[in-house]
Amino acid sequence: MKKFISGIIVGALLFSGASVFAGSASLIGQKVQGIFVIEKGGSKLAEAVVINGTAYAPIRAVSEATGTKLSVEGKKIIMDETTTASSGNSITERDRIVSEIARYDKQISGYKADILPTYKLQAEELANNGDLGKRAAETYADFRAQVDAWEKERAALQAQLAEIDGNK
Repeated sequence: MKKFISGIIVGALLFSGASVFAGSASLIGQKVQGIFVIEKGGSKLAEAVVINGTAYAPIRAVSEATGTKLSVEGKKIIMDETTTASSGNSITERDRIVSEIARYDKQISGYKADILPTYKLQAEELANNGDLGKRAAETYADFRAQVDAWEKERAALQAQLAEIDGNK
């Protein structure tokens, strides 16, 4: 997981250039005032950094802890409310699985359409550039591994859905 996160950071820095720094200039050079542990039910979920009195936490960890669905479409992070049945009861297991499959479909297609081609091209262009080329190749491999993991999880969910539908 650390490799994946560091790969994202390195990739973002390599790929985005100065335009990202110009848009978020207010945080550049700011001192991290502290690191807080985010817990739920007594177990550690993630860490948040505090800069200028504001805590910056990883959105995926927070969304998973609150049960909020999170999807990435291009350069947008979309948080959807957890759906419930009209009677106020929680959603059925089948509905949850169908929703998870749809979420994986969005993530996988987004990564295959935008992120993987970009990082593959970057890795190819920097292949002969020593450590920078090695890091670019590792970042691409990390993203590719993440997509492969999502595809496996999606396949397992489809198998569960087929089992549920077969029992009806």
